[in-house]
Amino acid sequence: MTRCALAGGGDRLKAVEALLRAAGADPVHGAGAAASELGADLIFVDVEPDRMTATLGALAPGPRDQVVIVSRGLDGATGRRLSELVEAQTACVRVGALAGPLLLGEIERGAPSAVLVASPFHSVTQAAHDALRSPVCQVYRTEDLTGTELAGALVEVLCAALGAARGLGAGVGLQALAVSRGIAEGGQLFTRVGGQARTFSGLAGVGELIAAASVTDHPSLRRGLALARGERDAALVTLCDALLKRVRDLPITQGVRAVANGDGTARSVLQALLERDPGAE
Repeated sequence: MTRCALAGGGDRLKAVEALLRAAGADPVHGAGAAASELGADLIFVDVEPDRMTATLGALAPGPRDQVVIVSRGLDGATGRRLSELVEAQTACVRVGALAGPLLLGEIERGAPSAVLVASPFHSVTQAAHDALRSPVCQVYRTEDLTGTELAGALVEVLCAALGAARGLGAGVGLQALAVSRGIAEGGQLFTRVGGQARTFSGLAGVGELIAAASVTDHPSLRRGLALARGERDAALVTLCDALLKRVRDLPITQGVRAVANGDGTARSVLQALLERDPGAE
């Protein structure tokens, strides 16, 4: 049995814990402990991107440790992927990331689910597979760590856009447009940064968007609903900036950034997006 530890908090880590227990594991909670004290084969980390550096300082994983990032997003200060922070700030080299809907309510009800674990290290993906795989959870594996993390970051933005559209009372047709153009935006990003296209078309990207479009309580949708009410979101602005540094021409990301920064209302930005020349589909 793979020995697992959990560092951080939030609904995504709670969902991981529920999946681990469904698979027969008994994960240890880090609660500020160093990796050397946990005795774990695999450490799942889920904190807000701006807290990752402090968390890694306390956890201090070493070269023998294996870390899987559950958090989504990018480092606000540097724009780096979160796995890159682990590699840059600690002695740990065997790093991975977990992707997929991870909807806590459904997992707690025992609904079947699926996740994707990404790492260039087979030992990391195999350990995560063995720890999470159960009759209620399918675990897919990929070596595309870059694509998986960028997909998770972009999905945060696209789900916020979908939530804002819902908050404005958009019908199913317009929501479908937001999802389909979001998929196209993901393809454009991946073409430029070297991620594998199939990563975004799978659980890490399209799968997450479908899940968000299918439920009413998705956490990223709630961010979008807040945007529709006129609330600002500094963390979302930072995330958009990190993505736009990689590829400038991402219309939905640009629009979400404008609304989150208070540079326009959700309605005015949505109207501007609708008035763009769509070109070929």
